[in-house]
Amino acid sequence: MKDSSSAKGKKNRINLFIALALLAAMPITASSEPTTTDREFIEMQTSLNAIMVAAVDWSAHEVWEASYAETLTGRNWLTVKQYATQLLASGTLVSLGGNGRADQGWVNDPAWQEWTAAMIEETKEALRAIEARDQDRLRESGDRLVESCEGCHAAFKPTVPTEGIMHVPHHDYGDPLARE
Repeated sequence: MKDSSSAKGKKNRINLFIALALLAAMPITASSEPTTTDREFIEMQTSLNAIMVAAVDWSAHEVWEASYAETLTGRNWLTVKQYATQLLASGTLVSLGGNGRADQGWVNDPAWQEWTAAMIEETKEALRAIEARDQDRLRESGDRLVESCEGCHAAFKPTVPTEGIMHVPHHDYGDPLARE
């Protein structure tokens, strides 16, 4: 009887060893949440030029102009924070590419990604200045933001407009909030 239970114990230890070895060989994931690499993205439905004019350019102008305002009220700080947040989100969009003729060539160029990263980093600095309500710091950040925009334009879009799209401050139809 001892021999039989001894053989069972040995067999159980071998099975346990094999199970542990197999378990150790299996990849361990910390979370079942998807990562950015294991899901598909919806293709951009517009060109980078359209995103730049409608979101990036517009938001960047507002951030920069706020930095040079005589004073900023509490409401002004909230408004410029919204524009800076839009600009930050737009940075991700322009890194992905759109459906314009030159878009894929631009986003596949490492210099495009470097300029985009510079814009994103400077926008994050602007948001820190906004949180601190530090207008001097916002002005410094805004000036560097303009430098990153102009550097990217010099490299990728030296003439404006392309695709016939151009930022026109306050649009041709006037101020939509003005009373007639």
